[in-house]
Amino acid sequence: MENNNVPGKGAATASLVLGIVSIVFWFFGWSALISVILGIVGLVLANNAKKAGFEGGLRTAGFVCSLIGLIFGALIFVSCVACAGALSAYGNSL
Repeated sequence: MENNNVPGKGAATASLVLGIVSIVFWFFGWSALISVILGIVGLVLANNAKKAGFEGGLRTAGFVCSLIGLIFGALIFVSCVACAGALSAYGNSL
């Protein structure tokens, strides 16, 4: 049996998995912070896979999913913080 060890493929796969998981964490409110962290790590792994010479669609998909997870996770986290602040200000004004 032949060993298909392609440089950077493991990092590309990990990037895709982290990107998908970061997208899933959007839907849980405060865990959107975890989504941001996973998105950043996924982007770093996609970059490492590119530096290792892996240029497959797996790396591109990992990069895109991680980027989407990072951007929307940050937006949702900021909106949750803003909503909590607005509710706190409203409660203090009563």
